[in-house]
Amino acid sequence: MRPVELAFQLVELVAQHQPVGVSELARLAGLPKTTAHRLLQALHQTGWIAPDDSDRPLWALTGRAMVNCGRATRSQSLLRGVALPVMEELRRLTEETIHLTWRHDMSLVLLERLDGIRPVRYFFPYAGQATLHATSSGQAVLAALAPDVLDAYLSGTLAQVTPFTLVEPAALRRLFDGVRGRGYAFGRGGHVADVHAVGAAILDPAGAPIGAISVSAPAERLAEAEAERYGPLVADAVRRVSMGLRAYPAARSG
Repeated sequence: MRPVELAFQLVELVAQHQPVGVSELARLAGLPKTTAHRLLQALHQTGWIAPDDSDRPLWALTGRAMVNCGRATRSQSLLRGVALPVMEELRRLTEETIHLTWRHDMSLVLLERLDGIRPVRYFFPYAGQATLHATSSGQAVLAALAPDVLDAYLSGTLAQVTPFTLVEPAALRRLFDGVRGRGYAFGRGGHVADVHAVGAAILDPAGAPIGAISVSAPAERLAEAEAERYGPLVADAVRRVSMGLRAYPAARSG
């Protein structure tokens, strides 16, 4: 594989696993550690990645990567523009962190995050990627997919991201039935073990899920009672965003 292709592979892996160290990236990419280190240094020099603010030498995407990739398409810009006012209102009502994610193939990419006023222990990084079945937003997206697309996803190998990630297809199908009935999903530590979230899918003008909005908080602060209170608010938020997108037929899934 040529150096440029390897570099793009590492950018994708950093987006999926950030903050992440060189040893883990080398393992994920199937590269010698020295090769991965050399490519990471080149990406750092060109401004695509930077050391994360932590005690260990870990890498994360930079704002340049987000500007050039994460918000590059017109569809994503339209979604963000329509969603931001609704997200601001949702943050005011819940006082918690609000995420806007974009569906890219069969994963979710963070487009925007509005931090709440209440303390948190985890921040989902801009341009970070999340596994669909592990998150409330992803579960809401999966529940809205066409049956054949959902069947194809569930027939693959489902990653066990945390001890609480649901990976049994039959259990996920039951969960999706509930999501369709309620209009939102309640995630209990499937993406980050001690973080709960309530998410709902944004639909494009054709009715396909192109992304999601979620409210997230530490598990002890977002239990079943809070999820039942936030759920209708999130479902109403995505309904309003989906209606707003109808004026922009260019908004389609990536």
